Amino acid sequence: MRIFRRVLQSFNNSDDSSGMEVDAYVVLGASHVVILDTLLCPADMAFVMAVIEPELGNRQVLCVNSHADWDHCWGNSYFKHTRRAPILAHEECRQRLLSSEASTELYDYKKKSALFAGVTLVPPTLTFREQLMIADESMSIELLYAPGHCRDHIVAWLPALSLLLAFDTVEKPLPCIEESACTPLMFSTLRRLAALNAQHVLCSHGSNASPALLHENLAYLEEIERRARLFLQKHTPTATELEQAATLINYPFDEVVVSLTESFDRTFYSQAHEQNVQAILRWRMEETS
Repeated sequence: MRIFRRVLQSFNNSDDSSGMEVDAYVVLGASHVVILDTLLCPADMAFVMAVIEPELGNRQVLCVNSHADWDHCWGNSYFKHTRRAPILAHEECRQRLLSSEASTELYDYKKKSALFAGVTLVPPTLTFREQLMIADESMSIELLYAPGHCRDHIVAWLPALSLLLAFDTVEKPLPCIEESACTPLMFSTLRRLAALNAQHVLCSHGSNASPALLHENLAYLEEIERRARLFLQKHTPTATELEQAATLINYPFDEVVVSLTESFDRTFYSQAHEQNVQAILRWRMEETS
């Protein structure tokens, strides 16, 4: 297996200089080459394919999108215009990439950077709902529906290697929940993936991961949920109060990352923490209403 890391320096006026990192994977099987995520633009995929070209031989190339977030699938058009290959993903990933919201987001990003000038939105060509197996003579890749980060998210499980490609389901220093409706899905997904007992776990952001990160991410979200329940026993917040959700439940970002020694994008993850607390509070409020 090969790992390709894309680093993008911030163009969002962030004070953090580390930039954003996102990984894509290439699995070289006996009869298939599987590209898992296509990074930021077609040029990224052109680089990946140039590196692995000597190893392709007569193998069938397949592409997988873990979900429709821009940093995971905007290289898709390489597999439509430069090298034809099926693109596999969850059915909701296709819907997201065909949406007006996706077109608006791409338009906005093109105004931010010339990097995205060659990007066109190319949806998956083969979709599934719960799971799909890529059966190769050397190893199988099981694509499993794993919503939580977002509704269309999947993971890849390689049982022969005891390897879980978790993409954005797990993350260091903390995972990200995009909306309150995804909150219970995230809890169930993390528990289900932990039950796989993977010996190796890789995620798209955070440079590396370990099986322990699944349990750490789950414990973090469970702590938010615990504090949210205690808070809601005494008070129902207004929409304005929810803008400072982490303060409401007395779970500041500094407490979350107090033991972290690695560098990370503080601006992004502090916002992600606030969004996670808001999502869990809204979910608990909806559950009790």
